[in-house]
Amino acid sequence: MEDSIILMVSLYSVSFAVSFFVMPIIYHHIQYPYRDIEKFKIRSHKFIKFGMIPGAITMYLGLLLGLKFSLHAGIGSSYEHFSYILAIIPFVLVSIFFKYRK
Repeated sequence: MEDSIILMVSLYSVSFAVSFFVMPIIYHHIQYPYRDIEKFKIRSHKFIKFGMIPGAITMYLGLLLGLKFSLHAGIGSSYEHFSYILAIIPFVLVSIFFKYRK
């Protein structure tokens, strides 16, 4: 039962992440030709930032389920902490690259 809830929350969260990541494309088609390019950039980056939150949740929950079923016998109950570490590494890197982009 718990695994089904985790999977459902993960699927719901990924739907939000995909929606946020698609919004800059939709916004681009609505606003083209641009009247204010800086406003467009700021709004597009907000969609990406908001999309990273449910993306991180989805990655964590997906890794949690994957590690629970594949490595549960090998690493015991620490799979929850291991999945958190595995999920946070890519998002820290993406956040750093996003912050220092040109």
